[in-house]
Amino acid sequence: MKKRIFVAITVVALLLCLAASVLAASTIKLVLNGKEFKTAVSPKVVNKKALALVRGIAEPLGATVTWDDKNKTLLIEAKEMEAQKTQMLRLEEALTPKDPLTAAKTWAEGVKTRNGAMQYVVMSSNLRKEFYKQFMEANWSTGVSSPWIESYKVTEKYKVDKKMYRFEVEFTYTDSTKEKFFSKEYITVNKIEDNWLLSSIEKIEAKGEITKVTLEEDKKVKSIFVQDKTGERGSYDQASVIIDHRTRIFKGYTDRELRASDLHEGAKVEVAFTDEPRIMIYPVSAPAKTIRMMETEDNTVVYRNTQYDFSFSLPDSWKDYMLVLDKWEGYSLKEGENGKIVETGPILSLRHPEWTAKNPRQDIPIMILTLNQWSLLQREAFHIGAAPMGPSELGRNSKYVFALPARYNYSFLTGYEEVESILRSNPLKTFEN
Repeated sequence: MKKRIFVAITVVALLLCLAASVLAASTIKLVLNGKEFKTAVSPKVVNKKALALVRGIAEPLGATVTWDDKNKTLLIEAKEMEAQKTQMLRLEEALTPKDPLTAAKTWAEGVKTRNGAMQYVVMSSNLRKEFYKQFMEANWSTGVSSPWIESYKVTEKYKVDKKMYRFEVEFTYTDSTKEKFFSKEYITVNKIEDNWLLSSIEKIEAKGEITKVTLEEDKKVKSIFVQDKTGERGSYDQASVIIDHRTRIFKGYTDRELRASDLHEGAKVEVAFTDEPRIMIYPVSAPAKTIRMMETEDNTVVYRNTQYDFSFSLPDSWKDYMLVLDKWEGYSLKEGENGKIVETGPILSLRHPEWTAKNPRQDIPIMILTLNQWSLLQREAFHIGAAPMGPSELGRNSKYVFALPARYNYSFLTGYEEVESILRSNPLKTFEN
């Protein structure tokens, strides 16, 4: 990149004003990034301003300086700096994740290792604007040396659509006393062009039960008091949560927005505060950025599979469900190989406890494919079944994609509407062991 500085012909020495008021008799030092360096011609003080040769400053920064006598122009070229900038951009392109789980885990690893650059590379442009100054001021080293993050766990909590996932990241901290501390953050990962990037980060700083709701004179909710009785260290055990025009309230992990009037005593909530300074008294008082009303899972049946690392939530009416094992087969689409089985994998079907051979009910079939098999299927290297469309993705982890077979409910068996309702609630969650 070229920068042109026009200099008057009458100037005998090409000098750059450093805009520092000093005494004429002072000895002037040039310091670059904390290190003193000397130039061929020492800086001088003219009219209480420090002046130094352009070349003496530009060249230590990797730039070259030339004089265009014809146009009376001083040319400064910083080719090395531009090359380094291009190198960093290409490196970012290479490191940008191609699936949502990798994006979430990359960010979590960056937090664990205090690597701001690693976190930055998986952030959307809006998040980069929000965090750039903070990372720069910290010299791209985030967090603190103690307590440090010992481990983390990434769990998919909600699939908004094919281009947006929400993950829960739980960090375990420790220190020299070996005591454990815990923190939780929700991150939303979006597909932007061909890359998966974080679009939002919610740090949960207060969680527990609402024990008091305070109203304004017009009956609008002014604040809630949240108390955590679990005894876990990491978030505030008590907090006065202020609700204003910036506060957004959601149902659980979803994007379904609720009203402040939906908040009530006894409800379980998780709160992320705004970044503004908070009143550091006990209990803490601060405005909320987001409040998530968490549903209790007392009436939920959860099937958990540790072989493929996923879980599936079912209503209480499925309490004594059955598990049926089968397999899917993928047929080649290559010329001359029509009908040849080239890929296979398991299908796990969850079956309602009231199912009988005489009166069958709708199963919930879950196809399991490796990431490579799913990629080949998307590229139409093979097909599954006779339906014109392929399976639809339910979720994925770092090894497998979980999918729903096409036209799984074409027979409209008893209970198919209930199964459709269950699937709309995003019941499949993945985890990493």
